[in-house]
Amino acid sequence: MSSKTSPPASNHEAVAVNLAPVNLMADLSRQQLALATESACALFRGSEAMRKIQQQAAHQACVHHEAAAQRLRETCEPADLLAIPSDLLRLNLQGAAEYWQALMANALKTQFEMMGCANRIFNTKAENGFKPALEAWQAAMTGSLNGVANWPVTQE
Repeated sequence: MSSKTSPPASNHEAVAVNLAPVNLMADLSRQQLALATESACALFRGSEAMRKIQQQAAHQACVHHEAAAQRLRETCEPADLLAIPSDLLRLNLQGAAEYWQALMANALKTQFEMMGCANRIFNTKAENGFKPALEAWQAAMTGSLNGVANWPVTQE
């Protein structure tokens, strides 16, 4: 009588099954690193834009002050001695409001871009996204905790 037995699973398949959690953890780490790097790039672009806004504001202030200095160097009426600094103050306040508005707009744009990086990682295809790796990690942690909870308790 001959009995049929199924061929033993290859060693490669057994190793692949044993390394699946490691691969998921490595993939999770890779995705986290990609997210951190993309977010850093967005932050650097935002910093560059902030620097340009600061440079433009400084340039505009310089132009206004040079014009006021030129007007004050020339002979002028006593009323101009009050009008010139008043105009300069008005332009400075207007420039400050525009400056802070531009900085806040840039900060919101940078924040939106950084959140887009995180959003892309969660909205990828199910088989290669962040969610399956995170869910597998959570299942592994829950399974190991359940295993600890089911250990026999020794009574003293």
